[in-house]
Amino acid sequence: MDNSTSVPLVTTEQPPLLDHSEMPQDHLKMNHKMPMPEETIIYGQTAETSTGMILSCLVVVLLCFVMKAARWARMKREETRTSSRSSARDGRITSRHLPDVILHCLQLTCSYLLMLVFMRCDVCLCAATVAGEVIARLFFASYLPIVSLKKISFNDTQ
Repeated sequence: MDNSTSVPLVTTEQPPLLDHSEMPQDHLKMNHKMPMPEETIIYGQTAETSTGMILSCLVVVLLCFVMKAARWARMKREETRTSSRSSARDGRITSRHLPDVILHCLQLTCSYLLMLVFMRCDVCLCAATVAGEVIARLFFASYLPIVSLKKISFNDTQ
């Protein structure tokens, strides 16, 4: 048997290292700062000026108000429905359920869109989302309160 053609079982050479320098690294970047042009809500759309970013933030705040308005309308409908009719529901789906379904769909859609905006990790859009939620809640709690019939009084000693 010839020794020159045999394959050694143990090698002392290190395997070659993989070269990652030519691979694209764009997917690893996160947008925590605000360099211009800034990407806005829709991927690929850019706000090349500060006016564009301000308008994007105003749209986010408006979306917060739409979501809170849908929630307020649903709660108001529930309050009027329980005060006008005290009988139990019979389990049928009627045309009276359609506005509730539409309002619920609107509220869910706005909630998920706001979540996606916040997940963009853009400082301005995140701040606009938080500010819009707080201002909308303050507005609806102050100017359009809903008095619930199901409130529990903690002063009762029963």
